[in-house]
Amino acid sequence: MDNLDFGLTAEVNHTLAVLRAMSFEGRLEADQRFVPGMYLSMDPAGDSKATLSSRPGALMDLAVTTRRAGGWLSLNMELGAFDLSRHSVLGVMCKSAAPQTLTFKVCLRSGVGDGFVDAFFQKRVISYEKESVHADLIKLAERDDVPPEAPWRELILFFPPELEKISLHDFALFGV
Repeated sequence: MDNLDFGLTAEVNHTLAVLRAMSFEGRLEADQRFVPGMYLSMDPAGDSKATLSSRPGALMDLAVTTRRAGGWLSLNMELGAFDLSRHSVLGVMCKSAAPQTLTFKVCLRSGVGDGFVDAFFQKRVISYEKESVHADLIKLAERDDVPPEAPWRELILFFPPELEKISLHDFALFGV
């Protein structure tokens, strides 16, 4: 699949487009990139096992089994080194469903020096049995935890570590 988008969110939009177009079903290991630029991070202190399925037109169904949940479970999307200095807003849209109501946080992680800084979107995403749509914005001028430039960035969905199942039907990141 060609990536002809050169905008702010080009890297993640290409990753999402590849995922939307593919058929996949299988077990995921921690930090395994199942499409370029996207991976599941699981605390090694837990015993979580993850299975992902994807079909054309939708993003993914993620199922996790665990007897001892770790401290974190996250879906990480690599964004590259994009410049936010000419933007005033960074936004996300998420269409999801889950058999049991659950909430999760969305975070923009930016590389700084030898570490990183996390900027959480204000609202939690709520997933219900029926498909729902979530939208949230970060007003960049009002935040000191989002550096205008960074050598790398990731968008992270922090799921509850005891997550059993979630379906991500669609997702978008945008800048204005």
